[in-house]
Amino acid sequence: MLQIETQFYRDRLVCEIEQQLERALSTNVRDTLLQVPRHLFVDQYYQQRGNSLTWDLVDAPVLEEIYRDQPLVTKIDKRGMPSSSSSQPSLMGLQLDALDLQWGHRVLEIGTGTGYNAALMGQMIGRTGQVVSIDIDEELVNLAQSHLSYAEVENVLAVEGDGYHGFPLYAPYDRVLATCGIRTIPRPWFSQLTVGGVLVGNVLLDLASIFVRLEKVGTTELQGQLLPIEGKQYMEMQRPGCLPSPKCGTRWKKYDLLAHHDVECNLMNLLDNTAYCVLLQCLLPTERKHYRWEAGNEQPDLYLRTSDETAAVLVLDDHIRVYGHYEQMETQIKQSIAMFECLGRPNLNCYYLIISGEQATIAINDQTFSLAI
Repeated sequence: MLQIETQFYRDRLVCEIEQQLERALSTNVRDTLLQVPRHLFVDQYYQQRGNSLTWDLVDAPVLEEIYRDQPLVTKIDKRGMPSSSSSQPSLMGLQLDALDLQWGHRVLEIGTGTGYNAALMGQMIGRTGQVVSIDIDEELVNLAQSHLSYAEVENVLAVEGDGYHGFPLYAPYDRVLATCGIRTIPRPWFSQLTVGGVLVGNVLLDLASIFVRLEKVGTTELQGQLLPIEGKQYMEMQRPGCLPSPKCGTRWKKYDLLAHHDVECNLMNLLDNTAYCVLLQCLLPTERKHYRWEAGNEQPDLYLRTSDETAAVLVLDDHIRVYGHYEQMETQIKQSIAMFECLGRPNLNCYYLIISGEQATIAINDQTFSLAI
């Protein structure tokens, strides 16, 4: 009876994913999501209390809660913030499609989590394949091992370690998947990926979160495109002995005292477009997004701020307010908007990324830029 009931929810989940994506999943990914039971990997999760920073434990979730196209936070750190989750299934599906997993592949996964994604990949590569999943959190690894054993998954090895260094013992790998956010692509992953192999991961830029699909074309070179994934990002990869750095408070009164002026500009809507944000990042590589809460406001104000704190831009509905040494900043924002329109408002998959050694460049049409990843 339970098998019939869980199959109903798995069928419904796949339908929900395809509705979200507005397209069908590949046959391999679709069949895998129908076969691997998510509830065996999520026995509890945390639910946010409204818009607060408080998370309540749901220790006996029902199947309907687990089989939804939603991420489920599965661990809270010492700061009371989410530190691990079972990712949104539609995002998993997109990445699994991009990996193009084949029977017999050897796969390295950075970020084990619950073990569910590793189990999905294990199903796709068959008994002759191998998934090595590494996570820095020993507790998560032990729990994932328990989940994998209970689900009778035999071709996934979950190990504790620093994912930045990969796992050279079982290299080379046909595929590398990072299920965590990374600021730069660790160079140890290059040497552990076989020539012709594929790397998929979430790169966290200062102005955008992008997902990349890169193929290894030489001993130290990766080439590929950005995946058409908007408005998503993973939790940032953790390194040994430290939590993610707390964000330093911004001295907003300092900016309030700077000379400023308003410029007609529809930047607010464009900042919801990841493809535009990538272009803006290329033209303004030192800019970062910052949010300022004002008493009585329901939503924070959005600023773009230089790393040297000499200039800032307040983004409003139909114009921007530029503070400080604004000439270059204002010019480059206007240039980015004009270039984006001239290029025909390109999609994310119009960009082409090349990483060779320590250098990374991204190109769109005849425009090429350096990118610090």
